[in-house]
Amino acid sequence: LFFFGSSPHFVCQVPPASFPCKAPVTPRVQGAMAFRNAFRRLRPSACAASRLAGQRPFTAAAPVMAGVLAAGTVLSTVSGKGQPVSLSEKKKRRVAIYGGAFDPVTNSHLTCAAEIVHSGCADECWLIPCGPRPDKPKLKTPAIDRYCMCQIAVNTVFSPEFPVKVSSIDVQKDMAAFTYDLLVELKATHPDTTFSFVIGSDWLQPGTNIAEWTSLNRSWKPGMPEDSKYIVTGDKLLQEFDFLVVPRPGYDVPRTKADPTGLKAFGPRLSWMQMPEQMQFIEGNLSSTEIRRRSLHSWRVQEAAKGGRLSSIEGLVPPGVLCYIRKGGFYME
Repeated sequence: LFFFGSSPHFVCQVPPASFPCKAPVTPRVQGAMAFRNAFRRLRPSACAASRLAGQRPFTAAAPVMAGVLAAGTVLSTVSGKGQPVSLSEKKKRRVAIYGGAFDPVTNSHLTCAAEIVHSGCADECWLIPCGPRPDKPKLKTPAIDRYCMCQIAVNTVFSPEFPVKVSSIDVQKDMAAFTYDLLVELKATHPDTTFSFVIGSDWLQPGTNIAEWTSLNRSWKPGMPEDSKYIVTGDKLLQEFDFLVVPRPGYDVPRTKADPTGLKAFGPRLSWMQMPEQMQFIEGNLSSTEIRRRSLHSWRVQEAAKGGRLSSIEGLVPPGVLCYIRKGGFYME
């Protein structure tokens, strides 16, 4: 692994023959595959067994991951420890945290991240793929693979100077961090950065209440009542951090004369993502769920005899991500 000029992208010397895929094989895609394979080699038998069991075997690799990242494997990464790797530091950056499973990352995710930057509501946008989620049994794609797909997407879609990055802060954890805990950790790690948390307007609908969001009770121990394992931190979350609300099609928020934004009822620090006057927000409604559904259908039915080209998702995810899905055989079940 090596640096390539001053570009904050990752490159790696991997023979093309080791990456048999019909999508464009760029150095950045090769780098992500090498990054993933480095972890596969750590505990190959455990990894294979865990994959079959639907588990995520990368917890033990966390220290190695941190070392690899610190060594500069992925220059556009925002590390969970220390300052973001960048060519120049800016004080008091405004960073929008765009979290999610990204299983997989889609073109719509990238459009949203780009529009957050274009809006001027934040200086940078960080994509944070979540760690393992016990509450989401269908989330079977390992965190490291979802992270690599995000890196491939960001590094092949955006220019090196465009301020959209990917953070590994949650990938290294045994379990995905709760929102409040994640933001507290980011704030402590990056004291010169102001963070805002990105949510869609779908989170401001009847039946949803951010004030009820919870965190893991660090004082809880086995044998204690299960209902004390989690504590409500949503109220602290709303009081201590800014929220950037992205409009989503079909999820309107009522506005009144007393509350022109419609957001005061949900918390004191919520604001809409608004585009400059000369721009109109470009909405995207492409879900990862649809990508997985189409991939499953393609693997099983449409293209079983065509070598798994997955043409049904082509153009909906970046070419490098498509290549990664093909190579890894993801979303077959």
